[in-house]
Amino acid sequence: MPTFDHTAGRLKWALGFLFGVFAMSMSTSHAQESQTSSILETWQDAYQQVTAVDASVTGLHTRRSQDWGGAYTFGLDHYARLSNDTKDLATINLQLYLTRFEDHPMPPGFADGPTDWEFTPRINTINWHVSGDGRFNIKVGHYEMPYGIEHTINSNGTLRQFTTGPNLGTKVDWGITLNGTLPKFLYEVGVGRGSGMDFKSDGNPHLLVGRIGSPVNTQNFWGTGQTAYGLSFFQGDLLRPNGTHQQRWRVGLDGQHYLGPVGLLGEVSVGQTEGRDQVNGLVEVNLTNPSESLLLYSQYRWQYQDLPSGWADGSSLAIGVRYAPSYRWALSTQFSQPLRDMVPAPDNYVFALQARFRY
Repeated sequence: MPTFDHTAGRLKWALGFLFGVFAMSMSTSHAQESQTSSILETWQDAYQQVTAVDASVTGLHTRRSQDWGGAYTFGLDHYARLSNDTKDLATINLQLYLTRFEDHPMPPGFADGPTDWEFTPRINTINWHVSGDGRFNIKVGHYEMPYGIEHTINSNGTLRQFTTGPNLGTKVDWGITLNGTLPKFLYEVGVGRGSGMDFKSDGNPHLLVGRIGSPVNTQNFWGTGQTAYGLSFFQGDLLRPNGTHQQRWRVGLDGQHYLGPVGLLGEVSVGQTEGRDQVNGLVEVNLTNPSESLLLYSQYRWQYQDLPSGWADGSSLAIGVRYAPSYRWALSTQFSQPLRDMVPAPDNYVFALQARFRY
């Protein structure tokens, strides 16, 4: 029969064993926490990212409409840079949005009418830095057309737009581009599915697009702030929202120059749509304050096209203001008015208001 001393000895041994296990567990847990922390720090250094919740409300009024209409947009804007100890490996850009069109007087082609819900992926790409010095990269995903002056200005989701979408028939597409910046010029050349917002292959649509121009920053809303020029080309067999195909080709020249706070921007394109000759262009004059929180701009657009009835021309004027004292919010307004219609149409204007918030 066990004695009291024998039992006490066993108890001491058991307590000692439990204490040792607890101490080892605490040591292991601390080591695991230290290892996890080290992994997180390494990952944060390798994957530097900025993510913002982006929401906007856009109201539109036209002479033809009785009431206000527009769009509500909500989404995530994610920008990241993947790198190692010696160089950047890739740049990731994700813009995933949900848009509610409400009595929109001019809904985009991918919307099912003036009132509709649409998932709208804007720019969603991975740009692999193959050379490591920015001279040669491979971009894959849903990219913006590298064409014209809009290639140098970040205008996504704003009232201030240029001619890329109407001129080419699409502003974005699914595909791959080769791009880079050299000491004397930057370039981007891409191939795409030719279906625009949605990835569709009916009838094998496709496009080829590219631009070569002055080596400038292409992510600024305000413009490059310096003299810059570019030469662009486009050829596509596009799948339209109604299921038909349309052939287009364009060659364009763009430029911008700044005189203190005044910016002078312009572009002109020549080409054909379904075998008919077309020439169009845009001139913008803008003014910014020293802090770049206020932008005033005026745009004049014109178009000449060979119609079945003969050559016709059209033009329009737009005046806009954007106030953005903070990265987190901006207020914009724009008024546009046709000056001359290519084909007879009732006189109309578009008055737009937009509030945009980022957090």
